[in-house]
Amino acid sequence: MTGWPEVQLSQLGSGGRAFAMGPFGSRIKKENFRSSGVPVLRGKNLGGNRFDDSDVVFVDEDKAEELSASIARPGDLVFTHRGTLGQVALVPRRPRYPLYLVSQSQMKATIDEERVLPEYVYYWFCSPEGQHALLRNTSQTGVPAISQPLTSLQAIAIPVPPLSEQRAIAEVLGALDDKIEANRSQIDLLESLIRASWEDASSESAEWLQQPISEVAKIVGGSTPRTSVADYWDGSISWATPKDLSRLTSTPLFRTERSITEQGLQQISSGLLPRGTVLLSSRAPIGYLAIAEVPLAINQGFIALNSLGAVPNLYLWQWVAHHMAEIKDRANGTTFQEISKANFRPIGFDTPPARVIDQWMNAAEPLYQLVVKLEYETSILATLRDTLLPKLMSGELRVRDAEHLVEDAV
Repeated sequence: MTGWPEVQLSQLGSGGRAFAMGPFGSRIKKENFRSSGVPVLRGKNLGGNRFDDSDVVFVDEDKAEELSASIARPGDLVFTHRGTLGQVALVPRRPRYPLYLVSQSQMKATIDEERVLPEYVYYWFCSPEGQHALLRNTSQTGVPAISQPLTSLQAIAIPVPPLSEQRAIAEVLGALDDKIEANRSQIDLLESLIRASWEDASSESAEWLQQPISEVAKIVGGSTPRTSVADYWDGSISWATPKDLSRLTSTPLFRTERSITEQGLQQISSGLLPRGTVLLSSRAPIGYLAIAEVPLAINQGFIALNSLGAVPNLYLWQWVAHHMAEIKDRANGTTFQEISKANFRPIGFDTPPARVIDQWMNAAEPLYQLVVKLEYETSILATLRDTLLPKLMSGELRVRDAEHLVEDAV
C-alpha cells in the first residue's frame, strides 16, 4: 500500500468547464467539416492511447466557438465513452494545433496542475487499475458505451502522491514513451523510403513479364482449429488472426495473441508458414498487411504469399500495398466483403527483370531490416513500460528503483 490519499477526479478539475462531453451528433454533422480550421478528435486519433493528430477533420472557427464547451487544449485528457472504450490520450504540451474539438463519442478533462499533473493522471488511466475504473460502468447493449459518462468519470478516485513523486513517475514512463515515439517516427520514414524506391523501380520502362500473381507466389489461406478441443490450443506455435495485424503500427509481426499446439497445427492445411511470409487480411476488414517475423499459422481471415523464386517476398509486400485498391475491387460478399483466393490469384503481376529486382533489393532490404530492428526494440520498450506502469502507480516499485532499468533501455 502506498498510503497516498485517494481523491475523486471531480475534485481535481480546473475551471468551470473542467469536464465536458463532445457535442451531440445533431450539433456537428458531416457538412460542418472543412479542409482547415479547428481539428476534431475522433477515436482513430486516440488509438493505442497515443495522441495522433496526423489525420483529422476540421470545423471552422465559428462552429468551434459555438461548441466551445467541448474544446480540449494542451495538457487536457481526452477519453472515449462510446465505441472503442478504454481509450485515453493526453493533448501534448506543444501540439500541432492550439485547440481541438472532441467528438460526440469523447469527453475531456482539464486538470488542476497545482494538485496533480495531467501526465500522471494520464498514466494512471493507462494502468490496469485505471482502465478497470474507467470501464466499470460499461453497457454492452448495442454500441458499447460508458453509462452516464461524465458522472462516472468524475466519480473515479485516483491515488494522489506528492507532486514530486507524480513528476518522477511521469518522467520515467515518459522517457520510455519518448523513445518509442522516436523509433516509430524513424520507422515511418524508413517505410516511406521503401515505398518511394518501389515506385521508382516499378516505373522502369524495360519489358516486363506479365502473368497472374499465382505464377510468382504461393498463395494460401488458413483455418481455425476447433476451439472446443483444449489439446489444440495454448502451445508454442504462433497463430495469427487479422486482429493481430490491427494492432500493428508498422509492418513486422513478431507475436500473436493466441498460440496452438502441434496437434492444432495439423488441423490447418497450410501448415506452418515461414518467417518472411506476407500476410494480407482478406476480410473484416480487407487490407491489413504485415510480414511475419516468426514462423506461424494463420486463420481463415488471411491470404498469405510466399515467393516461388523469381520475386522476393519483400517485393511482393510492396506490390500488395500498391495494388490494394484493385484487390478490394475484386472482393464480394453479402455479410461482409471478402477477397477470396480464387479472385486474388488471377490478378495481373508485372515481373520486372532480375537486374531491377536486384537493384531494388539492394536499396530496400537494409532499410527493412532496420525497421525490424527498431520495431523489435520498440516492443521491448513497450513491454518494460507496461510492466513498470502498474508497479509505479501502486507504489510497489519506487522511481529510484526503476530509473536504472529505463536508463539502460533508452
